[in-house]
Amino acid sequence: MVYLNGKQMSYQKSRYLLLLLVFMLAGKLTYAQFGRVQSLSTFDDRPIHFGFYLGVNAMDFGFRFYPDPITQNPVLQLPENATIKTKTEQYYKGRSVRVDVDPISPGFSVGIVSNFRLAEFADLRITPGMSFGSRQLVYNDSISADVLSGLGTNGLDEKSYLNIPSTYIDIPVGVRFKGKRYGNLRPYVYLGGTYRIDLENKRVAERAIHMYKTGAYIDLAMGLDSYLQFFRLSTEVRVSLGVDNLIDHSIGTDENRIPYYGFAIERLTSNVFSLIFYFE
Repeated sequence: MVYLNGKQMSYQKSRYLLLLLVFMLAGKLTYAQFGRVQSLSTFDDRPIHFGFYLGVNAMDFGFRFYPDPITQNPVLQLPENATIKTKTEQYYKGRSVRVDVDPISPGFSVGIVSNFRLAEFADLRITPGMSFGSRQLVYNDSISADVLSGLGTNGLDEKSYLNIPSTYIDIPVGVRFKGKRYGNLRPYVYLGGTYRIDLENKRVAERAIHMYKTGAYIDLAMGLDSYLQFFRLSTEVRVSLGVDNLIDHSIGTDENRIPYYGFAIERLTSNVFSLIFYFE
């Protein structure tokens, strides 16, 4: 049998007391969130309320390519574009040109919230804001030196040349379907749409790829409302999938702005993945 002296007994008691205090605190927090003590108990009864949000995002592109753009891209089949077709064929060198976004870079979002109560378990949400981010394009082959020496490159290397920044004005509208409230927590799902306008001037990569600056998106999200003492904090994971084809194959008269490395792309969509914190 092991006997403990006074100091050992005191240390043992202190440790048990500390553990007891931790369990009591955890129980109090759990009771506050799931138990009978409800903060902002009439918050969801308001017909309208406002707030703001902050978030982080990651922007990506979805691509679909022509198996053989030289013979399948309609723009290159026009008689007036015969010279451009020949030059594109020289750049591609008989290879399949492919491009992807790598790596995925973080950005951020900010905006305001207008919430309209539709029913006990449904709200209409209008959350205009702005999103900032960039996409790094990577081709499966090096870009021709002729393209990199074009107007506006200013001595940029290929990686910098193919970095596509975006500053979006976001106009999202959707419906939040709320679950049952448990104490101070309430889960929800969201379904809506967003119209985005890109304010960035694509001054680089103009001889690689052209894109339209506006597009519509389908938004799917799920989140959790936390009712605190003075406001509601909502944490949401959202997927915003572009539905419009943003690739622009139009050819102007300026040789320095012909998107040779965009002719391989049949369809390009923009996708935005976000983690958003709402303060209401």
